[in-house]
Amino acid sequence: MTGPTVPDDLQDITPLWLTRALSSSREPEGAFVTGYTVEPIAEGKGYMSRLYRLWLDYDGESNNAPDSIISKLPSSDPLLKLVYKRLGQNLREVCFYRELAGHVQVQTPRCYYGEKDPATGNTILLLEDMNYARQGDSVAGCTQEEVRACVEQLARFQAKWWDNPRLDHLDWLPLRNDETDTYEEMYAGAWQSLLQKAGTAMPTRLQDLGDRLAPKVREIKARLSKPPITLVHGDYRLDNCFFSTADGSQSVVVMDWEFCGRGRGPYDVATFVNEAYLPHARRREEIGLLRQYHSLLEDTGVSRYSFEECLDDYRLSMLELFVFWIVTGGYCNYEGQREGKYLRNTLIRLDAAIADLNSTELVAMP
Repeated sequence: MTGPTVPDDLQDITPLWLTRALSSSREPEGAFVTGYTVEPIAEGKGYMSRLYRLWLDYDGESNNAPDSIISKLPSSDPLLKLVYKRLGQNLREVCFYRELAGHVQVQTPRCYYGEKDPATGNTILLLEDMNYARQGDSVAGCTQEEVRACVEQLARFQAKWWDNPRLDHLDWLPLRNDETDTYEEMYAGAWQSLLQKAGTAMPTRLQDLGDRLAPKVREIKARLSKPPITLVHGDYRLDNCFFSTADGSQSVVVMDWEFCGRGRGPYDVATFVNEAYLPHARRREEIGLLRQYHSLLEDTGVSRYSFEECLDDYRLSMLELFVFWIVTGGYCNYEGQREGKYLRNTLIRLDAAIADLNSTELVAMP
């Protein structure tokens, strides 16, 4: 049996294709898919990809084959496809699951199949269905216990990869400033698109910053690419975390590794904290959480990285997060009720965080 091709669309995923793809993972063996039903699961969650839950039917014994899996395909939207093409984020995620998922200090969904077609840019992932766990919600927020669990897991994960020489051999994993030219080229169009989509939800102060920030993209990315660097998730937020309780303890499973890269670790802390809290709660909690993160780094062997440097990286990361949001989120669809609320929340929180932390002090703004 030859290996399955990379499908263009959901309609190209036939029962025979699924049988071949699942068989390529070596487990379960002898499970023949005869059909499936589809449940779209990305509506209202702010994902740039097409995600579907596939409920699988088998011919006879399934040998413990999964009842359902998650299929992840790139967006069909032309503008989002342009972002994918320029940043290679879907190719990056396939490489992560194929090469790194089993070697990181963080739980990830099981990957049954992942493949890319360099000629077309098409990719597909068949992932474990996390329907047994509760997905985080960046709009609804979470408990303080959940925040601390996510920060602790992040610190232990990044500590393992802190200045790890292996990072230099992962040529598909970009350093943050490797993407500078692409970000600079895409910034203006994406910023105008985001302004149009946000309308009156765009805070005046944040709009003024967005109008002036493009010349500083290179400096921001360069500073967040200097050693010490580590493996960065790149989009570490509640929507990408699943919470489950087993044996009386809570675990966190992290998905969506399409923006993973190499850079300064506090970027992930900034992303998570800014999306987990309303501004007044972030002001109250962020320094304590950042100290928790820094202390755990030190406890697991990281040295010569002061809390003051960590704090400056955190502050600068809020600007980088804004740049990331413009370029990768500028063309997203925010027309639904949840999408619109998510956009408004994010803009308000970024505006407040950048101002509260005086992040622009770290770069000479024009």
